[in-house]
Amino acid sequence: MIIGVGVDILEIDRVPEKFAERILGKAEKRLFLARNRRKEFIAGRFALKEAFFKALGTGLNGHSFTDVEFLESGGRPVVCVHKDFGFFNYVHVSLSHDRFVVALVVLEKRKGDIIVEGDEDFLKERFEILGRSTEGWEIETSLPPFALKKLLENSNCRLVRYGNILIGE
Repeated sequence: MIIGVGVDILEIDRVPEKFAERILGKAEKRLFLARNRRKEFIAGRFALKEAFFKALGTGLNGHSFTDVEFLESGGRPVVCVHKDFGFFNYVHVSLSHDRFVVALVVLEKRKGDIIVEGDEDFLKERFEILGRSTEGWEIETSLPPFALKKLLENSNCRLVRYGNILIGE
């Protein structure tokens, strides 16, 4: 189920590099400093974050740009959250740039694809168990990632994977 869609567009030359200090998380800053085309990078991250908050339907209200990071894996953007934003376990991202940067973010809730390790009886009492794999138990839950992680850790269990979202510290 699609939870929200956000899009943002801006002219790259309008974004100063000094925005990096205000909008980039720690891991994004490392990527930024390794780039040759820094202005393009910072404009892309700014647009992605704007699109993300639009997809949430909240705008920036109550959130910070550093609460979400757009990292990379195999040349593709990967989302890392640093707080709970609601109930979705997939974030689809598209970014394109030339003179302008265009960012699209789609938030999706898929059944399952949340993998945990721990005591089977405990997990069965609290969640719908969808199956078992080499990674762990696949569950269905309405808990967002940090709330789930805290519950599991307090019960000697562990969150292995939450869809395609990375869970920051």
